[in-house]
Amino acid sequence: MHFLGNDEADSEVHADFAHASSFAPGLLSEVATLALDLLHDPRGSSFQERLSGFADAHEIDSTALKSVARGLVFLFRGAARHNLLPAQVHEDCLALGLLEGAAGALSGAWERSHRALVGSMAGRGGLRCRKVVDMEWKFGVTAATDEIGQIGATYLHLKLVIDAGNGAFEEVFMELTLPQFYDFLADMEKAKSHIDLLST
Repeated sequence: MHFLGNDEADSEVHADFAHASSFAPGLLSEVATLALDLLHDPRGSSFQERLSGFADAHEIDSTALKSVARGLVFLFRGAARHNLLPAQVHEDCLALGLLEGAAGALSGAWERSHRALVGSMAGRGGLRCRKVVDMEWKFGVTAATDEIGQIGATYLHLKLVIDAGNGAFEEVFMELTLPQFYDFLADMEKAKSHIDLLST
């Protein structure tokens, strides 16, 4: 799924969207607006009060409504992190079991709000950008382990030196399998192309 960085959704996310599938598209669009308002301004949205008022006004079970809201917040936060297009949000909604009308309502809500949301998350540190100053890497092969299936597995040790600000540097260490490394490399190239596009 796009909003998970092409990972699979867990059972809790599927359960949240199973509740969402019982909502009419118009109602789901209103809940999406509440979720997007929360992400846009976490301190000023009075989310809990608005959610309770919404449940009372529409005579909806508050537990089911909270489940739907949690799923939508998770969806939209991931969509903001991965800078998804409305069409990608639409695809993810369909993949999570929503009908066309509900998926259209959510992708429409995303289309109306995504630019402002991504901008506000970047402005308040929800999307942190720090400069990579140096990188070291080493490939290795597992020679001995207590798991027979891991012998001969190739891996990569990666050390990133990141500018933490104020003249301080932070070292980040990762160990990746080759498929994870290629995914990481593709993400970095995608980020670089976005930055190059924005800087021209």
